[in-house]
Amino acid sequence: MKKIIAGILVAILAILVVGCSKAGDTKANVTETTVKREVVKIKIGTLPTEDTLPIYVAKQKDLFEEAGVDVEVTVFNSAQERDAALQAGQIDGFMGDILAAAALEQGGIPISIVSILLGSQPTEGRFGILASPKSDIKAVEDLKGVPIAISSNTIIEYVVDGVLSENGFTDGDIKKIEIKKIPVRLEALMSGQAQAAALPDPLLSFAEAQGARLITDDTKGANLSHTILLFRDEFLSENQEAVKGLLEAINDAIVLINVKPDSYRGLLVEKAKLPEPIAESYPVNLYPQVQLPAKDDVERLLDWMVKKNIIKDGLAYEDIVNQEVQPN
Repeated sequence: MKKIIAGILVAILAILVVGCSKAGDTKANVTETTVKREVVKIKIGTLPTEDTLPIYVAKQKDLFEEAGVDVEVTVFNSAQERDAALQAGQIDGFMGDILAAAALEQGGIPISIVSILLGSQPTEGRFGILASPKSDIKAVEDLKGVPIAISSNTIIEYVVDGVLSENGFTDGDIKKIEIKKIPVRLEALMSGQAQAAALPDPLLSFAEAQGARLITDDTKGANLSHTILLFRDEFLSENQEAVKGLLEAINDAIVLINVKPDSYRGLLVEKAKLPEPIAESYPVNLYPQVQLPAKDDVERLLDWMVKKNIIKDGLAYEDIVNQEVQPN
């Protein structure tokens, strides 16, 4: 009888061992399947600006990898090169401005804005008008009738028109000269060839450090300038969950930056190509959480574009803004 009982116990133990082994194998297979989930590659175009910092922090901290996306960043020297790459399908999306998004949409390249990256408040992403160190311009009133160096039909011109209108200028009071390339515009300002010029940060801060006088900027009043992230609609329709994961990773990177901004100064200096004289003093931005631009801000810009004959009337907020991929 003892031998029979011992035999039964051995058989039961064998069954339990096999069962545990199969359960372990099943668990291992589930884990392996989870680890081997498909990673979606996302190609994003940028310019060398401060707006890109959250993307580079997300890459540095492997936040995109955790979200299941492989982000490839391509840096372009001009917005024209960036836009051409999007049209050719060489990139899936880019960081730019609402004006560029609207022009592409009406030009037959269906796109959608998925988030602001800088500019949820007027204080973020500063643009301003500076007076040359060699001019006598001291106050905003002195700009009436003075040619201001700009790049026409761009966000720079929109900001100039906006801030001067808020200061009581009529269309007839505002004079402009075309200097499209920002480095050339900066040089013209500093040499006195242009009495005044419009520049974005960080070059605005650099010009101030070199003796130019800031006359007015867009940090008060209407929210005029935004950096946005957009994607081609074709890519977005096939990769909504991947884009949502990308935005969640950017949100996580923004939290890291905002907790300790100065710890990312070196990365900012490298990626935004900050000039050496302001590399240590230029403030690292606090970045907004992922969100869509306000409808009023977009519609105000679209109205200006129609007035300037950049686009035809009829383009609406809903035509260029995607509300379906916002993180939960």
